[in-house]
Amino acid sequence: MSLAPLLCAALLLALSTAVGMPAVVKLIRVREAKHELRQGSAGAIRTISGWSLIAFWLMATWFCATILGDWHVTDDLAGAVDRAWLRLRILLEIAAALAESD
Repeated sequence: MSLAPLLCAALLLALSTAVGMPAVVKLIRVREAKHELRQGSAGAIRTISGWSLIAFWLMATWFCATILGDWHVTDDLAGAVDRAWLRLRILLEIAAALAESD
């Protein structure tokens, strides 16, 4: 069993954290600045749009992690990528639904 999938997983974790954390921090600051907003108010609904960015970031990270996990278990990178196409199609449908609701 090779260590390449584990090293790639560690790199994925580091990169996804570096890419995703600024968006999370920005949303937290916006929420803290507008803490007086009530659930269902127009302002609260507008701030939800930033959550789709986090959802897209999580989906991309999950997708890459499934490829790495599949590669680690089967030790077959080409097969893992081939099996990832079905997962990608499902993720794209979810992303399209999120984009429409935003």
